[in-house]
Amino acid sequence: MVDNSSEDMGLASVLNQFPKTQLIDNSTNVGFACANNQGAEIAKGDFLLFINPDTTMKEGGIEAMLGHLRSDPSVGIIGPKVLNPNGTTQFSCRKFPTIWSGLFNKYSLMTRLFPNNRYSRDYLMSDYNHNSTRSVDWVSGCCMMIPGIIFRRANGFDENYFLFNEDIDICQAIKKNGYKVNYFPSSQVSHKISSSNARMAPQTIIKRHRGMIYYYKKHHKTNSLAQWMVSAMVTIRCFFQLFFNIIK
Repeated sequence: MVDNSSEDMGLASVLNQFPKTQLIDNSTNVGFACANNQGAEIAKGDFLLFINPDTTMKEGGIEAMLGHLRSDPSVGIIGPKVLNPNGTTQFSCRKFPTIWSGLFNKYSLMTRLFPNNRYSRDYLMSDYNHNSTRSVDWVSGCCMMIPGIIFRRANGFDENYFLFNEDIDICQAIKKNGYKVNYFPSSQVSHKISSSNARMAPQTIIKRHRGMIYYYKKHHKTNSLAQWMVSAMVTIRCFFQLFFNIIK
């Protein structure tokens, strides 16, 4: 267990209930990628389960994910079906982002105004019923399981990301190593995410957009002009989000 400098008063009771738990207690928030790498480094099992504290795994879910990975060695990463607290499905598996994904993502203005446009449907995979196992581009980092040896071959999570995008990045790395990324709805997890109307810390918004720029530069080897244009577009998007975040 890795605690990223939280003030969770219930942590002590968890450690008392599960005395064999190894705790890494970070004095500062080192970010999602770094914290998960810390946990993976001391893990002794053959399979790694990364799961957020704001999730609740349905009974039998971990065993089902483990069985799927053991039965198919071509799968390098698996993500369960992710549900909202009210039982509706979150779009937790998607296509890899492109320069257009900023305009057609889950919370973008274009998606809100035109929810059935083909670009949003394609990126969010909203036409897929999310009830059958299938190979996808990436799965949400709120809950994913990876064989330890494959995680190490992918060099773990890229710590240049502080929060967001690291799950997309590691799915890219694992697919480039020749393994599949599977969405596995036979296992389910409930995930409570913040409302799109909730105010976010400005630093979180800035770090998220820095991650977007880094991701594009890392995975899209285009010319310097294209790199500059994408960086400019993401920066403008960041300023708009900061502005609307202030007036919420």
